[in-house]
Amino acid sequence: MRLWPNRPRRQPADEEIDPRVPKLADWDRNGIIGTIGSGPAAGSTVVAHPHWNENGFDWYELEVLDGPEQILDEAGRLVMDDCVVDQRVPGEEGGLIDAVTREVDVRWWTDRERIDAFWATHWGSTSPT
Repeated sequence: MRLWPNRPRRQPADEEIDPRVPKLADWDRNGIIGTIGSGPAAGSTVVAHPHWNENGFDWYELEVLDGPEQILDEAGRLVMDDCVVDQRVPGEEGGLIDAVTREVDVRWWTDRERIDAFWATHWGSTSPT
């Protein structure tokens, strides 16, 4: 899926980069995994899957694996729907992943053993692709 072919990359003025979101260069090739920390979906697992094209990063998808289809903040406001996409480069442009991290306090995992165990549990190997 290509959302905006040949779109110039730039950071919109109203988007803040959240320092808790790992930069794209630090992502596993299959993405990053986090736990929602607040709101009705607290404790649910969220995955950011990167998609690549011949030139490198194209876009990423945010998916909630074990929670509701709509993620709400503490006040009940919609933060995101399940399986949404964004083309902004994490750690460089700000975007949806930064907003979700701020709004529902996502804690992104860094422990390699935990990440490998997650992929093995959910996809039957350490590589879902």
